[in-house]
Amino acid sequence: MSAIKEYFKNEFNLLMFTLEHNDPTDFYISVWQRTKSPIPLLIWRILLLLTSLAIVITSMTFYGLSEFHIGYWFLYLTHWGLSLMVLSTGFGVAVSAKTYISGPIGTDISLPWYVKTFWVLHNISVPVAFLITLFYWTLLYSANFQEEMGKGLDIAIHGINSLIMFLQLISSAHPTRIVHCTHPFLFALVYVFFNLIYYVAGGKDPLGNPWIYPVVHWGEPATASVVVVVTGIVLIFLHFVTIALAAARNAISKLCTRPSEPSDPAELEALRNPPWQSSV
Repeated sequence: MSAIKEYFKNEFNLLMFTLEHNDPTDFYISVWQRTKSPIPLLIWRILLLLTSLAIVITSMTFYGLSEFHIGYWFLYLTHWGLSLMVLSTGFGVAVSAKTYISGPIGTDISLPWYVKTFWVLHNISVPVAFLITLFYWTLLYSANFQEEMGKGLDIAIHGINSLIMFLQLISSAHPTRIVHCTHPFLFALVYVFFNLIYYVAGGKDPLGNPWIYPVVHWGEPATASVVVVVTGIVLIFLHFVTIALAAARNAISKLCTRPSEPSDPAELEALRNPPWQSSV
């Protein structure tokens, strides 16, 4: 009981609101690794990024080939989430690639901006992806709402997005903090204001309806407000789910792997000077 109390005491420390971490290797070394090389996670993150790009390009292509303007693509929370997915996996690749090229990040300085950016994007994109999948399969699917130009793509996008973010989460090692629930919450708040402003400005969906999502119709403000509030609560809950998944990841990885330090100082030097550089 005292351990739980100590955990929450530490988590709600004002310093936890900052984007600092005492072990930068957690951002480019997978929790499942026995080595200190950034290469395995770099390759994994590249695969996640390529898959994310393929999904977004396919979705946008369908919109571009349809009778509707491509601009409608940017109305939906799903597509905002897909864009976040690309940015998150992209910055993940950037962090790993930068480490591979320039060497490990030192602990004597603040985390670089690109690491902090990746951390924020990760904090947002994981629970938002889970929310989009849950939102679609509960409220929208039962309402026979189709967001994509193809039914198969519509179903795939509301499942694969969560899978990609789940794979990024369980392959990482950096922490997910309770107070960082502000990141996905603020993102959701921005989308709510966008949705409301779009309605007030007379915006329509591709079929000419006065809403983006039929379950968030601001012409019925009471119903729309309830949906928004409940969705916000669910998003915070999903942030805690993300924390639980990260904790389970750490616990299981400790059973499967053991902490590893470079046995030779040359190993760290090799990270700073990859083989392909020495041949130039």
